[in-house]
Amino acid sequence: MKHARIIIIVTIVLQAWMLSAQNPIFVQPIEGVYGEDFIIVNYVDWSFDSIMDHQCGSKTYDGHQGTDFLISGFPQMDAGVNVQAVDSGVVVFLHDGEPDRNTDGDPELGFGNYVAIKHPDKHFSYYAHLKKNSIIVAVGEAVVPGQNIAEVGSSGNSTDPHVHFELWYDSLFLVDPFAGPCGNAYNYWIDSLPYDTTFNIWEYGLTDYVTPIDSLRERPKPRIRFSTQDSIITFWTLQYGLKAGDSSRIEWLSPDGNLWYDYSITYQKDWWFYYYYSYIFTPPQSLYGEWTYNYYYNDSLVITDHFMFVEPTGTMETELIPKPVYRYIGKRKLAFDLSGKTTADFAEVYDVSGKRLLHQSIKNQQHFVLEMPGDRTGTGFYLLIIKHSGGVWRYKLLL
Repeated sequence: MKHARIIIIVTIVLQAWMLSAQNPIFVQPIEGVYGEDFIIVNYVDWSFDSIMDHQCGSKTYDGHQGTDFLISGFPQMDAGVNVQAVDSGVVVFLHDGEPDRNTDGDPELGFGNYVAIKHPDKHFSYYAHLKKNSIIVAVGEAVVPGQNIAEVGSSGNSTDPHVHFELWYDSLFLVDPFAGPCGNAYNYWIDSLPYDTTFNIWEYGLTDYVTPIDSLRERPKPRIRFSTQDSIITFWTLQYGLKAGDSSRIEWLSPDGNLWYDYSITYQKDWWFYYYYSYIFTPPQSLYGEWTYNYYYNDSLVITDHFMFVEPTGTMETELIPKPVYRYIGKRKLAFDLSGKTTADFAEVYDVSGKRLLHQSIKNQQHFVLEMPGDRTGTGFYLLIIKHSGGVWRYKLLL
């Protein structure tokens, strides 16, 4: 594997030297404005045995051979974001029909749906992870710079909707289209996008349930009013440009201005695209009114906003089917009986920081046992969520 990586890096260097006298020729492969419609999260990896992008930074991962132009999530993907040819050429290959909502990052799935274009100067460009049935060009068709060829998706080896752009010379030499001190000296872009390592908030909001990452990719329904019918209140944010050693903190202030709860996290690595979330259990009725939440990055306030905690106005749908009673078996196991109520799909357990500790399939089971994390003799609150055919049951547990 290491020998193969050395050959790839050498070919990048050779190709950069061979073409250093040319002028920039490419337009960007995705429509929109950087920082608003898309960002770049991964560049070509120039390292031999670790990771290093063309600017000697960490915006890549081991063995990455292209550039990842990423959009904010599946709602933006569903609305349609065009992928564009970077230069004139002829479509030489395409593949379509693969699922386009992949989030597992399975290497076995490869490019998924993609288009390959051969350019007059012997370069080949590849546009991967495209939306299913969005390719609008055909093999043998001539294209021009900026022409729409497909839409951004999440097919193949992907975790979030993005287009992976990859460039080769004569189908033999891998090429990095960006120039930098740890890469090549030649830039292929007519209007080269910035190498951005700044911290930014892309989106944020509140919802009434713990938000697994896949749920955030789809965007939870925003909430600004909560009541005692809600078990929890969750703050989430999509951000990028987090550095190792930096920290985030969320604080929740009651209507009287007192601190109700806060939570901090220090990042152990660089994150160029990151979902953060934290939640509180629903306060008592005595604290109805306007609440404030403040989000800090490195102790600098970057979000301050409000929500209303009010008296319930109706019956929750999930309460139409009564919660099943559970009982402890030993210190760490809970036994449930759903007889006569409904069927369950899965159960999840979260700690107070929003970290998921357990995901257990219980599909079509009327009787099941959950083994809880930790020791019941210890202390700490946990949230148990059971998804069933009529909605969701939520339990606040002290373990």
